[in-house]
Amino acid sequence: MENKFPSYLLNPDVHQSGPVKRQRAKLSFVDKTIINSAKILKSIYLQAENSAADNFIQKINPKIKFISLVYMAVIISIVHSITGQILIMTYIIVLYILARLKILEIYYKILLLAFIFGFLIVLPAAFNVITPGKIMFNLISFSGPERFLGYDIPQNIGITLQGLQVVSLLFCRVLNSVSFAMLIVFTTSFPEFIKSFKIFRVPDTFLMILALAYKYIFILARTIEETYFAFKSRLLGNIGGRSLRKLIGGRIFFIFRRSMIIYENTYHAMVSRGYRGQVALRPQDKVSFIDLFVLLNIVVVGIVSLLI
Repeated sequence: MENKFPSYLLNPDVHQSGPVKRQRAKLSFVDKTIINSAKILKSIYLQAENSAADNFIQKINPKIKFISLVYMAVIISIVHSITGQILIMTYIIVLYILARLKILEIYYKILLLAFIFGFLIVLPAAFNVITPGKIMFNLISFSGPERFLGYDIPQNIGITLQGLQVVSLLFCRVLNSVSFAMLIVFTTSFPEFIKSFKIFRVPDTFLMILALAYKYIFILARTIEETYFAFKSRLLGNIGGRSLRKLIGGRIFFIFRRSMIIYENTYHAMVSRGYRGQVALRPQDKVSFIDLFVLLNIVVVGIVSLLI
């Protein structure tokens, strides 16, 4: 008996005259929000794994990092010269290089935050209406001074030299503050950093609440993500955003009940392991000579920035 292929398998498809055009599926606003939020939370959660890398910055005692963060926050806020802020900026970039972090990827996010909160919001301060001074770029000219809603409007409105200095200073402050804070976050695990709060005599119970809340945020976010995509997989086709929001709203109580079950199970697991309302945190490593040298180096940089 001879096996033959059917004729419809041997003949080309006459209905397909050209390459098939593939269209990318469109995601709804809710889908994009869930996916982007999940990416952000996962990147933050994995920072503890990244902080375990073997390099100089990661080995510094978390207490020294916490003291350095508080000290640099104060120094950055009181340095009033652009040169001093640039010195701090250069020093932070050097620390990023020593930590072997993905400096371009991290600074892309930092520059975005600094542009929004350190430039766009304070940009009106560059005009002579808010910051008087020598006009560098004239934008609007009137026949004479005007008065509007009780405010005196000058004849010429433009960007002043003093205004540019104010905006530049605020931009550098936001940039340096966020940069140094992100450096500490990406080089220190969250539990170790929380323990550093004991320097200011913060009760252990409060630190335990912070640590559990930190974990619970990611558990709740994962629960929401899994519930949403499990619900979405049971739908046929695309539905309108309004109907989708109504359906999701009906699942809020289920998500809350599921998260409460996880919370109760976590508490019972703690009790089964000997928790009786008293928290005993494992002590951190002692401060070494290298840690003190790093702290002294940061203090010197801060003092030099103030004197410039």
